Amino acid sequence: MRFFEELLKLDSDWRTSEYASVEMWIRRLRRRGSVSTSMAYFKLLAWFVKFTGLSPDAFVKLPKDDVASKVQSFCDRFSDDGKNSTALNAMKALKSFLKANKFKLEELELDSSYRIMKRPEYVPNKEEVYRMATVCGLKWRAIILCLFQSGLRNSALRALTYEMVKDQLESEGFPIRVHITSELRKVLPDACKEGVDYWTFFGAEASEALRQYVNWRREKRGKTEEDELLFPSDSRSLSKEDRLKKPMDQWHLTRIVKKAARRAGIKKWHTVRAHSLRKTFRSVLDSGYVDGGQMAEDDKEYLMGHKLPGAKAPYHNANVDVLAQRYMKLNWAHVHTSIEQLRKKQVVDMAKLLGFSDEKIKKVEEALAKYEKVDEALEEIKKLSLQPHKVRNQRNSHEDCDVEDNCKKHEVQVVRGEKRLVRSLTDGWDLVKELSDDRFVLKKSFD
Repeated sequence: MRFFEELLKLDSDWRTSEYASVEMWIRRLRRRGSVSTSMAYFKLLAWFVKFTGLSPDAFVKLPKDDVASKVQSFCDRFSDDGKNSTALNAMKALKSFLKANKFKLEELELDSSYRIMKRPEYVPNKEEVYRMATVCGLKWRAIILCLFQSGLRNSALRALTYEMVKDQLESEGFPIRVHITSELRKVLPDACKEGVDYWTFFGAEASEALRQYVNWRREKRGKTEEDELLFPSDSRSLSKEDRLKKPMDQWHLTRIVKKAARRAGIKKWHTVRAHSLRKTFRSVLDSGYVDGGQMAEDDKEYLMGHKLPGAKAPYHNANVDVLAQRYMKLNWAHVHTSIEQLRKKQVVDMAKLLGFSDEKIKKVEEALAKYEKVDEALEEIKKLSLQPHKVRNQRNSHEDCDVEDNCKKHEVQVVRGEKRLVRSLTDGWDLVKELSDDRFVLKKSFD
């Protein structure tokens, strides 16, 4: 049937159908916003058209009893085959089509009570995730750690391009910032759920694994183009050049994650999915900071890519530096690492994040190595006169200098509250450190 073939080939630019009933439905689906849901609904409608042997316009002109009978029979077929989830989605799609064409659904008395069996799922802990990463090659080690330390959805990770993180990969810093926007929908329609714009991060382990994979890929294939996908398809049905710009299949990603779980010795490996690592990420957010504090609930929801109420999302988008520092305070280490070891690692990571010179970072590490507890080492670290210059980006311009040097002077202040922090950052102040009790240390440099 020509309509069936056209519908399955429908492009994302929404070519207008010749059928009036479908045109009305298209306008309604456009208002829903989700491209992936709309395309799934179109596919189900195409199957329904083939099932009934009627065009959409002819179907909506049938008596109500016939309309209800055909819809119910179509959905029941899936349920009889054990596909209750498909049956439920088909009922939703067809109800949407009927509603767009002025049918009163309550009069049709359709039965949509298809029972969906919840799939069992095992959420690995941190140590199991790191074990999964060690049994994989470079690419899949990077994928597993990036999923775990960013909480990205399956589709969002597969839509990332090299251009998005190119500069950060070359700078060797961490965490690597990842900006999820609606632009990713050009690669995969469901890459940005509900169009939520947010930032997340790849931690130290994920950043290191990603750099190793990208360097290997560059050595093997030569230069990497900016529009190439970060984790492209492995399909052998495509040429090597075409693979680099073709998204990986979502089921392929899930299969590899399961395989890694099995190799890592996880007993319930067959119930581990890519989405399971997103739940492991959430457990890290809920476990709190290394120093015993807790991450704010709004920060957790933002990092998960959930829609925040009111004007909270713009605040987070404007203060990625603050969020990165809070992210770095989370406990990403293995379970067996002591609290003091975690705190020492946090001090070194924060020094790198603030841009201390390599020489001073080495002195910080030496001071921490002398003492069992961080509090004892801090007294010695304070004597180093550390100043947070962005020396990694200024090595060719000047050497690192202290406050008393003539090359640059600093003004320092402590503010309380996030509103005051936002105003200060807007006025040119830089965040140095977040203290307890909602206080922040800021500095401003001048010649």
